[in-house]
Amino acid sequence: MTVSRTCELLGSRWQTLRSILIGTLVVLQGCGGETTSVLQPPIEMFVAAGDQQYGTAGQTLQIPLQVLVRTLTTQLPKSGVNVAWSVVEGDAEILGVPQTVSDSTGLASTTARFGTTVGDVVIRATAQSQSPASVDFLLFVIDRPVLNELSVGSALPGETITLVGQNFVPELGHNVVLFSGIRGEVTAASETQLDVMIPSCLPERNVDVSVRFGSVGSSSIGLSVGSGGAVVDLKVGDVVDAFDEAGLTCVTLSGAGGAEYVVEVHSTSSVGAAAHPWSLTGLGSGTAAGSVSRVVEGHRSSPGLESDVGVLWDARLRQLEEERTVERSGLPGEDKSRLATVLQPVPQVNDVRDFQVFRAPGDFATVTATARYVGERAALFVDSEAPAGGYTQLDLKTFSDQIDDVIWPVVTAEFGVPSDLDGNDRIVILFTPQVNALTPRGATGFVGGFFFGLDLLLGEEGSNGGEVFYALAPDPNGVFSDPRPKSSLTEITPAVLAHEFQHMVNFNQRVLERGAPANEAVWLSEGLAQFAEELVARAYEDAQDDVNVELFRAGVRTRARRYLTEPDNVSLIIASGRGSLAERGAGYLYVAYLTDRFGGDLVGRLVRTTRTGVENVEAETGVNWADGLSDWWGAIVLDGPGPESGALTYPSTDLGGFLEDPFPLQPTPLGGADFERSGTLRSASVAYYIVDPAQSGTITLRLGGKGGGSSAPQAGLRMRIIRVQ
Repeated sequence: MTVSRTCELLGSRWQTLRSILIGTLVVLQGCGGETTSVLQPPIEMFVAAGDQQYGTAGQTLQIPLQVLVRTLTTQLPKSGVNVAWSVVEGDAEILGVPQTVSDSTGLASTTARFGTTVGDVVIRATAQSQSPASVDFLLFVIDRPVLNELSVGSALPGETITLVGQNFVPELGHNVVLFSGIRGEVTAASETQLDVMIPSCLPERNVDVSVRFGSVGSSSIGLSVGSGGAVVDLKVGDVVDAFDEAGLTCVTLSGAGGAEYVVEVHSTSSVGAAAHPWSLTGLGSGTAAGSVSRVVEGHRSSPGLESDVGVLWDARLRQLEEERTVERSGLPGEDKSRLATVLQPVPQVNDVRDFQVFRAPGDFATVTATARYVGERAALFVDSEAPAGGYTQLDLKTFSDQIDDVIWPVVTAEFGVPSDLDGNDRIVILFTPQVNALTPRGATGFVGGFFFGLDLLLGEEGSNGGEVFYALAPDPNGVFSDPRPKSSLTEITPAVLAHEFQHMVNFNQRVLERGAPANEAVWLSEGLAQFAEELVARAYEDAQDDVNVELFRAGVRTRARRYLTEPDNVSLIIASGRGSLAERGAGYLYVAYLTDRFGGDLVGRLVRTTRTGVENVEAETGVNWADGLSDWWGAIVLDGPGPESGALTYPSTDLGGFLEDPFPLQPTPLGGADFERSGTLRSASVAYYIVDPAQSGTITLRLGGKGGGSSAPQAGLRMRIIRVQ
């Protein structure tokens, strides 16, 4: 095992404690179509959880084995893939069925039980698909370690002591020796003896020494540690990062001067839907060994999820879009003429036209609609079956003016232009109760509108051969679904138009102009579309139009607030559908941060490319994914009244003012005495804590994996410490 240590001091000063939020409406985007012969895109598979576990003979694995299946070209989760599980080495058995199916998040899992023979176990997961893929899990059957004695009863930080016992492992990296939860480095090992360097960060106090292999541990023996442990001196605003897979890096902080620290524990993994075990140990100076406060943080369901109808319906669209664009991905630039349709004249008021509205694969409703208002950039059609009590001419003019005056110029200036395949210099907005009907009665969420990229892939079944948005129609009496009065939809629809127009531009710039195999990764695509809502709000803010500012900003504010109430339980990487409100709130905050830090033209560069997701962000910012996440999470907690913080700020955004009081992020206080927090973190998520050691004392912090051992490589666990007082 290779152990790397990083303890990087970044000079900065405290500047602001703020953030940004987002609305309560399901906005869907997709594209697809039925075809008699579907070319399935190639897949890839990753270990999501469960690798490198230890156990004794006959023990069932504590963590299920999980793999993530996703499409190679788009990095979108791939559901419905059969995954076969087999023991290819060692003594173990698969529990339950030997073949499972990946779910809507792309995850497939199983568990296993160890046999009676000590040694390594290899379990292989193999995807049964057109493009097979496989990954191996390495597991270890061991005898429980026994610690008999220490070579000394007292020692100094940095000195080496010897542990004598039984059932140790000759390979250095496997042996985890903990000093009241702080890991020491093993420098020599045999089955009966370990030489261990006492962590240089330990304070003067008594500690309990034990040996562990994952969840399997020995009893402990007391050791008196003398003075001389290293203390990291941070000024207000200074930052220290501590991370390595082995969890050998630890940091001791002083409480002098009433110091207070924010501690971020985060996973920088980009493997969506996965969850990663972690443990954070705090060791106060002068505290008696054995008085540790232990808290296990339960794994919760993700907050703010929309009803299944929105997630599942949109996931279906995404899958269809992926299948069709993979087959047609060779049509950029000079071949785009193959997409041309019969040019349409500019719609006139009272023109009648039929549309195909997607409801399910192979199921399109034929809608007859009339052009009720035609502006410079949009033709607004209303379904002939729209219920009474619908939009007036003034309502439709208001929507059209918003598009002509602000939405179109703002979005095209930042992201690029949409296609005009039908040559009418307009986008079509179809208000139809077929959108209302997509939401079952009584659902907690609803489909507010969508852009369907199939309309821009001509020759496909159901394609309308041009640029179309589909939006809710007022339905005050609930004829097609739950009641949707006009008064509520006039507050929701404007932001939907900006959001979906950005999706339309994105599809043109990526898929049609540059031949990308599919749309952007969901989390980044949604973040960019929500940022379009905020850009429109800013334009109205410049015009001092407070009413429209709130119409376009309220949604993103609400979603961002949802994210910041539980950032430890929400992944930036959306794993299913278009994501929960909180997940989309994370995406907005992240894109807003990137734009503030790297310039306003960044969002356009992220669109005008064929790269996807993490690769796209890294290429356009020049910053490593993990480092960028750490900086973003620091900026969320620091961007408020206080010290300036360099990269850890939203330079041109007043997050506190945007979010409005009360500020939703509330780090958990841990105090300054001994503690141990443990739990699981979703990929690309963060937990915030406040640590305030006694003024005359110190606190020693260390981040590790389950049971205090090493963390899984795919978890990308990091600890960032920021002095804030």
